Amino acid sequence: MQEQNHTAILTSPQEIAILNHQISEWFLGHYIQLLCALGVGVLIFFGLLWFRRFIENSLKRSAFLTEWTTLAGEAVGKTTAFFLAILTIRLVTEYFGHTSRLSDVIQFLWVIASTLQFAIWARQLILGLIGYRVEQSNNANRNLDSALNLIRLLVTVALFAIASVVILDNLGVNVTGLVAGLGIGGIAIGLAAKGIFDDLFSALVIIFDQPFMKGDLISWKDNTGTVEKIGLKTTRVRAGTGEEIIVANNMLVNVEMHNLSEQTRRRFSLQIGVVCSTTPDQCEKLISILREETSKISLCQVARSCMTGIGASSFDFEVVCDVQSGSFDDYFSVRTQACINILKRLEKEGIELAYPTVTNYNYNAENTGKIEGSNS
Repeated sequence: MQEQNHTAILTSPQEIAILNHQISEWFLGHYIQLLCALGVGVLIFFGLLWFRRFIENSLKRSAFLTEWTTLAGEAVGKTTAFFLAILTIRLVTEYFGHTSRLSDVIQFLWVIASTLQFAIWARQLILGLIGYRVEQSNNANRNLDSALNLIRLLVTVALFAIASVVILDNLGVNVTGLVAGLGIGGIAIGLAAKGIFDDLFSALVIIFDQPFMKGDLISWKDNTGTVEKIGLKTTRVRAGTGEEIIVANNMLVNVEMHNLSEQTRRRFSLQIGVVCSTTPDQCEKLISILREETSKISLCQVARSCMTGIGASSFDFEVVCDVQSGSFDDYFSVRTQACINILKRLEKEGIELAYPTVTNYNYNAENTGKIEGSNS
């Protein structure tokens, strides 16, 4: 058999009359203690108010100021005077005489005050953490404000619904049916608004996990662009060609993505083919030429310079360079300068670049079977 809580709600007129009589008798017999308790209670109450302010300011101004100390300070600041008053009454009545009925009333008020206060603290911590992440991600815009308002509503309703169930359970009410009803209702709402919740929670994933932020250059599938807005349901990306790409948050979270803004360097390679008449000494020198002409460019670091093979109509070389910058402007500037430097040096050294050629061999039967070749 389920154990019943001893805390009961006074609804009967007879019980209320009995309580009034007991309070009157207790007051007449303990008025001196009551005055002392009142004085001590006032001191404790104002002491708790001062302590609340002291803890709040200490956490916000701590030498080890972090995200969590700030959030804890804000949560402490949300401690209500009602909770402190009930806490004071509970502390005082532990040391002064009181009736059993009065004890039940105080217990009843304490259950309500403490449960609601814990819900308020939890709400402040959750919403404070979400707000902090939004500020850190630099995603302040109207759409996201709307999302945050909806999140505040959902968090508030959820926490205070839980608090209400806890209060009723502590007061001896059978909440099994209520919990089952809330669960079924939640499932129904979740199924009906599945798409909206998917994108909403995907927006939260983007805010907290931060795979990208506003202003980042991202690439996914065949698309590349700069993030302009992260909204309640969609993210808006400005492509390099100028058009705006609107993509669902849920899709961005579930697709493989490249954040190009996080690059600190970019690599490129240049393949060069020279004519087959190039001597071995010139080929050996060409490797040094490629390294020299690229390494003297600012922001350019040569990874390797080598001969990659002997082709059908060319000797093939490659130089691989790292641009020590994530900027596309720097990348293309260095690449262009490397091409120009190499072309100038090849012209100076008299090394010719290969070009596609076809050699035709013709059999001349009238001229003693001589084979003549010509290039085209």
